[in-house]
Amino acid sequence: MPIHESFWEATANRWREEGLPADVSPDDHFGTEIRDISVDNSFGFEWQEVERTEECVVVRDEWGILKRDWVDHRSTPELLDFLVKSRAQWDEVKGRLKPDPARVEWDGMRAQHARWREEGKFVCLSAIPGYEATWRKIGPEALLMAIADDPDWVREMYEYDAEMVIGMTKLYLERGFEFDGAWLWDDLAYKNGPLFSPRAYREQLLPCHKRLCEFFHEQGWPVILHSCGNITALVPDLIDAGFECLQALEVKAGVDLGELVREYGRDLCFMGGVDVRTFFAEDEAEMEREIKRKLEIGMSSPGGYVFHSDHSIPTQVSFERYGRVVELVREWGVYE
Repeated sequence: MPIHESFWEATANRWREEGLPADVSPDDHFGTEIRDISVDNSFGFEWQEVERTEECVVVRDEWGILKRDWVDHRSTPELLDFLVKSRAQWDEVKGRLKPDPARVEWDGMRAQHARWREEGKFVCLSAIPGYEATWRKIGPEALLMAIADDPDWVREMYEYDAEMVIGMTKLYLERGFEFDGAWLWDDLAYKNGPLFSPRAYREQLLPCHKRLCEFFHEQGWPVILHSCGNITALVPDLIDAGFECLQALEVKAGVDLGELVREYGRDLCFMGGVDVRTFFAEDEAEMEREIKRKLEIGMSSPGGYVFHSDHSIPTQVSFERYGRVVELVREWGVYE
C-alpha cells in the first residue's frame, strides 16, 4: 500500500523533541512515497515581514496577501488584506503573471530532483491553480461575489492562471526535469459542500482544470487534485475535467470513502479519507479500527488507493503514535 502524508511544520518541531533526528524530514524518516516540485504562479512579490511577536508574525507574501501566522506555522494563517480590490487594479498587476526562469532557484531544484529520482520517489509537478490561486489574488469574499456577479472576470483570471502554470511547467521540461505526475492544489469546498454550485464550476472553472489536465496528460502524467472540504457533489465534474486521483477526502467534512469507492472506484484513485482525529485519540484501539476499516475500503477500489490522513498531521499527534500508524499500514496494507 503506497503511503503519503502532509505534516505541519509545528508537528515536525514537536517530533524533534520526541526522537525525530534534527536533519531528517518526517517524509524521509517514515518513507512516504510522493515528492513534489512547485511552480511559482503568484504575482512574484518579495516577502516582507511587517510585524513579529514571540508568538505571531505578520507578512506580505508573494501573492500580495497580508497575513498573520503563528511563528511555528501550526495552523492556517489569518488573512488580513489583499492587493487587488477591483477589476481595474487587476488590470494593473496582471502583467506580472508571466513565466520567468528567475522565479526558480535551479541549482537547488536540480539537486533535490536528482536525489528523489535516485531514491525512486513518485515526483510530481505541483501547482496551486484555479479557484485557490485566484482567491489569493483578490480575496475569497471578493472572488465568491465575482463568481455570481462578474463571471467573465473570473474566467479571465482562471485563464491567466492556467497559462502561467503551463508556462512555468514548460521551463522545467526545457531544462530536463522529469516528473511522474502532476498534483494540483485547489480547495473547492468546506464542511457543508462546495464553495460554489456545480453549475458555476462547470461554467467557469472546469475549462481551466480541463486545459491543465490535458496539458499534463500530453506529458504522460496522471493528475492528482487536492481539495479540502466535502467535494462529493463535484466529483462527476472533476472526472470530466480529467483528474485521476482525489485527495484528501475529509471525514471531518462528511466525505465518505466507501461511498466514493462504490460510485467512482472505476474512474478514480483515492488518497486519504482516514480520520486524523483518531491518530491522537486517547484509546489507540480507536485509531486501529479506523485504519483497518479504511484500508479494507481503499484496497477494494478498482482504481487504487494511497494511504493518507483526511487532511494533514496536526501537533496533537505524537511521534510515537504516528510511527504506530505507519507500522499498521505496512502490516495490514498488503495486496495478496
